[in-house]
Amino acid sequence: MMVTLLLSKCISGGSLAEVSFGWTYRYSNVTMTWSEAREWCQTHYTDMVVVQSQDENAALVSFLPNKNHSPYYWLGITKTHKDRNWIWIGNNSTWVGEESWAENEPNNNQSWPVCVELYVNARANRGKWNDEKCQNAKYAVCYQAQCNATVCGRGRCQEAVNNVTCLFEGDACQTVAPVPPAVECPPLFHPNGYLRCAEGNHTLNSTCQVTCHPGFLRIGSAEVTCGMTAVWSGPRPACASYKFLVVVVGCGAFTFCCSGCMCISWMKSRKKQKPAQVRSAEEAARLSSELKE
Repeated sequence: MMVTLLLSKCISGGSLAEVSFGWTYRYSNVTMTWSEAREWCQTHYTDMVVVQSQDENAALVSFLPNKNHSPYYWLGITKTHKDRNWIWIGNNSTWVGEESWAENEPNNNQSWPVCVELYVNARANRGKWNDEKCQNAKYAVCYQAQCNATVCGRGRCQEAVNNVTCLFEGDACQTVAPVPPAVECPPLFHPNGYLRCAEGNHTLNSTCQVTCHPGFLRIGSAEVTCGMTAVWSGPRPACASYKFLVVVVGCGAFTFCCSGCMCISWMKSRKKQKPAQVRSAEEAARLSSELKE
């Protein structure tokens, strides 16, 4: 399961940050040597930025502001001798993409160790790498890690710009997402009864019932459940007093009103009675008929 990227830009501590569910990129607004850049990143964040794929390289380039000329940005990769591999700081990765280097690069075979800068201009070499003397001054690019001792338990946490992967010896990799914020519904109002909830009190999937004290009637749903949108299902239960007022409305309509002003109305059906005058006329006609017989 991949972790969805949520991107936003902000200014914090003299640096810009783009925030995601993976790690957070930050960069300095002053130039420094490669060693100074790494110390600055380790002091304020986690470390210098590490690139592990062309997609991550492209994501980093899209985050950094364009520059028309040097100085550009240091990457966390070095080489100590021409016969050695390029090594990323932190994880000792030797990844170097086929499309990473600018044309005719790397070409520095005189001074060692040598470091790498990232072009962020608008020309054809945008996003490409260039090897540079580590003592030159460039801008630092750092990341703030999400991996910590608790994310993967006994597994090893490996983080990228858009996911976090837990590595376990002898087992397949498992990709995990950050724990979403807890869902909590508003407290239920039950001053005249007892509240019973399963799975917590007001958290997601909690099911609650209200049992009313003697002399009170439950109004609303018999049972409600806290949903994903932090809203209780159904009308929320409450306990109302049995002190009813009975109001007779014409034609047999009755309205019962409790002290909480909730009313229940119904119609009492009954057969219509004929007027007394009509009944008297019918009875007189019947008697007259019987007498004639």
